[in-house]
Amino acid sequence: MKKTLTLLSLLIIGFVGLSLLSLYAVMQTRHAPQAASVLFETFTPYQVKAQQARYTPPLQLTLEDVEIQAKQQTLQIPKLTLWLSALPWQQGKIALDSLLIEGATFDLDEIDSSLLDDVYLHQLALQHVDLSTHDWSAREVNVQIEQPQWETPLQTLPFGDIQFAAKQLYVRGEALNDVLVDAKYQAQESTIYGSSFKWHGADISGQAEQFDQGWSLINVTIFNLNLDSVAPANKMLTTLKTLDFPVYHINSLDILRSNLNFSGWHFEQLDASLEDINLEKSQWQQTSGYFSFDAESLSYDQIRFISPTAEVGFSSTGIKVDLFNADFKDGWVQLKGEISPSELTLEELRMSGITWLEGLNEITDAAIQASEPIQSLTIKELEVKNSQFIQVEQRPYWQLSGLTIDGRNLNLIKQGQAGLFDGQLQISANNASLDNLLTTQAAVEVSAKQHKVTLERAFLPLKSGYIEANGMWDGSTISAPWNLVLHADGIPTDQPILQSMLPFSLQGLAEVELELSGLSGDYSMLAHSLSGKTHVQIHQGILSAKSVDGESSFEQNWPLARITATADRGRIQIESKSERAQMTGVIDLTKPEFATLLFETSQQCQRLWSDIFSRTNVIENNCEEEVAPPADTSGAEGQETGAPVSSSVAL
Repeated sequence: MKKTLTLLSLLIIGFVGLSLLSLYAVMQTRHAPQAASVLFETFTPYQVKAQQARYTPPLQLTLEDVEIQAKQQTLQIPKLTLWLSALPWQQGKIALDSLLIEGATFDLDEIDSSLLDDVYLHQLALQHVDLSTHDWSAREVNVQIEQPQWETPLQTLPFGDIQFAAKQLYVRGEALNDVLVDAKYQAQESTIYGSSFKWHGADISGQAEQFDQGWSLINVTIFNLNLDSVAPANKMLTTLKTLDFPVYHINSLDILRSNLNFSGWHFEQLDASLEDINLEKSQWQQTSGYFSFDAESLSYDQIRFISPTAEVGFSSTGIKVDLFNADFKDGWVQLKGEISPSELTLEELRMSGITWLEGLNEITDAAIQASEPIQSLTIKELEVKNSQFIQVEQRPYWQLSGLTIDGRNLNLIKQGQAGLFDGQLQISANNASLDNLLTTQAAVEVSAKQHKVTLERAFLPLKSGYIEANGMWDGSTISAPWNLVLHADGIPTDQPILQSMLPFSLQGLAEVELELSGLSGDYSMLAHSLSGKTHVQIHQGILSAKSVDGESSFEQNWPLARITATADRGRIQIESKSERAQMTGVIDLTKPEFATLLFETSQQCQRLWSDIFSRTNVIENNCEEEVAPPADTSGAEGQETGAPVSSSVAL
């Protein structure tokens, strides 16, 4: 019996060996393609036709110009190489250690992955292959997949350990070049051990992990990225989402030497680091995370920072700015504090050497609009040194030079209302001007407590005098009582604002003493409460006026010594009188449309009447003119005759 089994085994081995030997012999002839086709039809459900076939012992078969038909599908493959497994039958299927496809072009949307259901495949490899789907395409692809598995017929890429390379991956108008990926691709919890590609001139590399919410960038570096407003940074996330790679979280991301535009902010030569950022949440919804950067410049609309540096932390209460420092407008700015959508709590805001010469009105309007959602603004330390602001785009023109501000414990916005609610402010300027009013070494001190504001001191030296004032405004009550005491001397009267309110030109220096009080809760309160006195004197004054038709003019030294305005609960009486002039007026703030202010003066041969509020002048010329007598042709002694009085009035 033993001899019989031995003999049978020898016969089987001999038969197999003879068969392999015969197969090898046939595969070396011109009948190799036909033999390969027979083998496939015999042992597989595939119909395979090849122009060339080559068998390499013991288990390699190479086919060229191949056509495969199965399950109503036809594939054209330039070159196909198979390595038969040492155990050719596994799990009831023919087993291949490896399947290599070269030079093919596949539309994966048209290939049913069930085509390989009848093969037990350990490794699938593609070389120099072009792939496409309705979402993306790739050229010059080299890929190797260990233990490939398709869970559904429509699955384009199989699960497995993948090593992928492509010359270019094209996704919705975006090209990723020189793509390399080493990954474990699974239905859940996939891992990218390493990847790299070029996008918009940038080198991008890193690792990533898949979680239930999406992908997390574990350690990614982006170098030399250039994205302008046409291709903003968030376009990258859209591209990755199209590739079934939705990124929801950044564990660690470094951006180096890059130029990019994100939400209107433009960074040049940016170096940045982001950690623990949830991309599915806004910056105000982050519960943790860190962001730091420095750049050559950072701009938003008309604002441009040079060499900015920032360190920012995120929490459930908002964004904590540990440091922001930048060169700005020929100076520098620095701030620290916490920011939320409705609150700004700054530990410090420091500026020095700022020179702002253009666009002040636009930036002021933009700042007001941006601050509308802000309900609270506090600054513990405010420091402005040696700064300059000039506004010459529209009247009134103004400028501040050598500006210094020292503020402490400031509360500037409360419950959405702007003002000085708490804190102390000391303000000084080497030079300041409002149109033609110029002051040097001006100083202002203001304090507030619970919205009761005290102007402790305001002193503005002028070229030929000064302005000094103090006062109080209590915004903590509905009526908002206030008072102001002001003394000024040497104020030039040729101010555009003042001249625009008068029907005549007035050159000179004004001296003003003012003491007023009232309520400012609303206009009605002010109109019923304004009380006090104001005295005005004009020194070295020269008055010039023209009639409406421009045919008559009037000029004289200012004729009034002192103008007094007395206010009693909203009714203002204005009066002044001299030998040749007078001014009288009545203003009822409850009925301002009926206010009157009349001025009358005269000089030799002329009289001027002015209605100041209507800005009209009446000029009367009233001199007598002498007419020479006619020549005496009779020889009689001449008699003097006087001409009649001539009088004219010009409007």
